[in-house]
Amino acid sequence: MARGASPAIMRIVEEIRPHRGLLAAAALVPLVVAAALWLPAWWESREYRASEAIAGVGTPIAPGSLAEARKLLDRGAATEDVVARLGKPSMSVATEGRDSRGEIWTYHFSDGTLRVNVTDGRVQRVSTSFGAPRIPTSARPE
Repeated sequence: MARGASPAIMRIVEEIRPHRGLLAAAALVPLVVAAALWLPAWWESREYRASEAIAGVGTPIAPGSLAEARKLLDRGAATEDVVARLGKPSMSVATEGRDSRGEIWTYHFSDGTLRVNVTDGRVQRVSTSFGAPRIPTSARPE
């Protein structure tokens, strides 16, 4: 505005000029709406992937054979030894108790499945199941 403008005109210009809060709200509302539409779908997809991981969807096949792997394990062996001999398990499930920790490690081989029950870092039981492993697949659309 020009310096010589009348006070009445200056008052009208001040009333018409948008407020900063209104501009901030106009910029923030689309972001909130986008988050409200995107966040539930993202969260559901995240939960679905987590439940698939628990179910063992897409677990890898370990190299070697079941019979060779079974010969490498003994009751009472430390978990570090098992990982050194067989590698990381295809799938692992653990429970925390008050006094101990229990785990079930599953190794899928092309000729069968090996399950290792571990309590407090030591192998307690080893079970084998010969035959092609049944590995679940995802029902989630990509």
